[in-house]
Amino acid sequence: MSKSSNTNNTYSMSKIGNFTKNAVQSFETGIVKEHNYLEKVKNNLDNK
Repeated sequence: MSKSSNTNNTYSMSKIGNFTKNAVQSFETGIVKEHNYLEKVKNNLDNK
């Protein structure tokens, strides 16, 4: 495997990691601060 391939793979994995971290933080914030958060999420998903 070439060096540039490893660099691209590492960069892609870091983007996925950051996305996941931000998604979890957003979910945790929503659960703590918003009333009926899960119901709102379900309604939004059902409307798509």
